[in-house]
Amino acid sequence: MSDRITKSLAEFAKGVRFESLSEPVVAEVKRRVIDTFACLMSGYEFDASTAARKLSYLYEKQGGASVIGTDKKVAVDYATFANGTAIRYLDYNDTYLSVEPLHPSDVIAPLFALAEERKISSKKLIAAIATAYEVGVNFCDSASLKSNGWDHVNYITVATVVGGANLLDFTTEQTEQALALAIVPHAAMRQTRNGEISMWKAAAAANAARNAVFALQLAECGMKGPFEPFEGTMGMNYQMLAQKLDVDAVAKKFENVVSPEGILKTYVKNWAVEYMTQSAIEAALNLYEQIDFADDIEQVHIETFQMAYDILAKDEQKWAPETRETADHSLPFIVMAALEDGGINLETFSPERLSVEKTLSRLKTMMTIEVTDEMNAGYPDGNPNRITLLMKDGRKLAEIVKHPAGHSGNPFSDEKIEEKFFRLTQNFITEEQQIKGLNILRNFENITDYEELINCFHRKAEVLA
Repeated sequence: MSDRITKSLAEFAKGVRFESLSEPVVAEVKRRVIDTFACLMSGYEFDASTAARKLSYLYEKQGGASVIGTDKKVAVDYATFANGTAIRYLDYNDTYLSVEPLHPSDVIAPLFALAEERKISSKKLIAAIATAYEVGVNFCDSASLKSNGWDHVNYITVATVVGGANLLDFTTEQTEQALALAIVPHAAMRQTRNGEISMWKAAAAANAARNAVFALQLAECGMKGPFEPFEGTMGMNYQMLAQKLDVDAVAKKFENVVSPEGILKTYVKNWAVEYMTQSAIEAALNLYEQIDFADDIEQVHIETFQMAYDILAKDEQKWAPETRETADHSLPFIVMAALEDGGINLETFSPERLSVEKTLSRLKTMMTIEVTDEMNAGYPDGNPNRITLLMKDGRKLAEIVKHPAGHSGNPFSDEKIEEKFFRLTQNFITEEQQIKGLNILRNFENITDYEELINCFHRKAEVLA
């Protein structure tokens, strides 16, 4: 029933072991787990996260997986959904940009939940995470989902199945069936990120991962999946990718790979916004230091690359965002807010800030955005944005940033990762919990009891919901 890609992924899933990973990969997996736990805590209290948790509580299960932040254990697929939604809510978890964009750490919630429920060692979990990242990165390099109207979270489904198969020591046959059971029945549409953006944006990847976990469980129980999920004439390559996936090339990418390095190509976020705005924020803040007041600006011109324009500026809603989810994906709003406020934080996307008339007027009258050959040439190696200000006194000021802080070309230090961890968790757990939790995560490969780690993230009573 398999095709070449399915067989290649199934063989790849069998081959990766903790002992085969390089030291930099192990270190980076640990850094991403730290970052992901921090993102989960900071995204816990918002509407989509609350709804996902409320649903998960209907599926409480003794010996299940934890809804992190609480003392509840639920069925593993619902823990995946609840935890994954909180991780993604603020758009603060990591990113990879290529032919297709992705938030690869969306695979961590499902793999962690499976490892906790099955009491699988943290070393095996690290290998599974590295395995899943490799799949996500390689598929993003190979073909675009969004250009054909499908959402990037479909690649999270594939990556989670392969990482989960590695974690659970599946046979190649089980992995092949799980891939078919995940891919064909669960196709996510790009409408999630088109026009005005809703709270579902935060849950889309969590749902894709939940579908992957469900498919793994089905395959484990003997369910058989559809024929040729990638290469069939109604399969993923035809339906979602317009036959742009080079089947032989993709299959070969996974042959005899036992030490995946894909995670080293991905990026950590400095601000809780869509990644392609990170360089624009840095450029805007550099310009902010050179001016006295935003009122002194006559015109703002942004040069960017095509993908950034298509995702962050093409839709009219991005020029007058009314929801947080639209605003944190709005290049014009984010740049103008940075120039006016001298910073970007969670309050930047509050209803009060989104309704400031002066900002909305400036977006209509002062700002232009252009896709240029120079910026296109700088992507995907970098994430280039140039901002030029024409001042009322005649001065012209310009800043360009290609590799923002956290990019693989300008990576965060361990200290910067940990500073982000403390900043994102400080309002939700105690200082003692922060220190103990971070110490456990620093030594993630030596965990003998997931419960001890999870207890470090039980939220303070006054914010527990």
